[in-house]
Amino acid sequence: MARVDLKQVKKVYPGGVEAVKCADLEIADKEFVVLVGPSGCGKSTTLRMVAGLEEISSGEISIGGQVVNDVPPKDRDIAMVFQNYALYPHMTVYKNMAFGLMLRKYPKAEIDKRVRDAAEILGITELLERRPKALSGGQRQRVAVGRAIVRQPKVFLFDEPLSNLDAKLRVQMRAEISKLHQRLQSTMIYVTHDQIEAMTMGDRIVVMLDGEIQQVAPPLELYHRPVNKFVASFIGSPPMNLLEGDLVAGEGTLCFRDRSGTLNLEVPANRRAGLDTHVGKPVIIGIRPEDLSGNTAQQVQAGHGFQAVVEVVEPMGSEINIYLSVGGKAVTARLKADSTPEENKPYVLDVNMANAHFFDVKTGLAIR
Repeated sequence: MARVDLKQVKKVYPGGVEAVKCADLEIADKEFVVLVGPSGCGKSTTLRMVAGLEEISSGEISIGGQVVNDVPPKDRDIAMVFQNYALYPHMTVYKNMAFGLMLRKYPKAEIDKRVRDAAEILGITELLERRPKALSGGQRQRVAVGRAIVRQPKVFLFDEPLSNLDAKLRVQMRAEISKLHQRLQSTMIYVTHDQIEAMTMGDRIVVMLDGEIQQVAPPLELYHRPVNKFVASFIGSPPMNLLEGDLVAGEGTLCFRDRSGTLNLEVPANRRAGLDTHVGKPVIIGIRPEDLSGNTAQQVQAGHGFQAVVEVVEPMGSEINIYLSVGGKAVTARLKADSTPEENKPYVLDVNMANAHFFDVKTGLAIR
């Protein structure tokens, strides 16, 4: 069983810099968990502590039920795939993949079988006699993954393995690693700063900021029920629109009004839960770009829409992203491809308030 548990794990560097603050995380056997967050959030440090490449300052890490705080990396039964591939340039692909097994003095027949099986899984059998300099970036990454597979470890660790690849190869390798997880049924922990990678690959996603875990949840739960303003803005592309204003109660109505007075949006009855305690107080409204749509008549519907000035139009093929200014604030909308916004001209948008999110101004926490 390859369960991984982190209990109150901290990493403090000399000078008192806290890279990871009290991380508590339970990763089930055969689960694919993605650590995601901006640069410097502590995700790679967390992964390296699991690998044993960084000492923990306090807390406890266990793999397969065994506490590994003082266990050296080579004895943790893990395999790590690095961002820079870390291949030996003077060795063939075959020898790069076999080297770890050779050091452990596995029988030659066993090494050969494992290497060729891994090469077949990854589609690199014809590359086994080449050296790394003769390979493309995607091929080198496959070799690095293959070197991990032959180890048959309890846990696979991936540290931003696709960041050096071009956009097309990243998409391809995302799918390859996901299929690999399904085939091997192994525990995998994957670090990335790319939230699209996280959303498309992980069974669960761990969102981190400033060394702290913000939320752990399946991708769609993160997207639809973010626990705070940071998670809401980090997950989703283009990111969620966040605007500060006040909740104003009327006769049987509740409206959000922004500080400029441009927005006056009515909150539907089924979305008012938890908002009563914030009436008359400042709040932040969160609106996903896809919850904004072009008004076909270009007429503002009272309580359901607003007019803004289009600054940039980005045709994406199947859709259009537009960037607008409303009340001095930037807003992004994702529209249908047949929409006709024009730069530097006013445009009317309708808002799907049933999907609106609200956050406390002081704490940043979601209001529910």
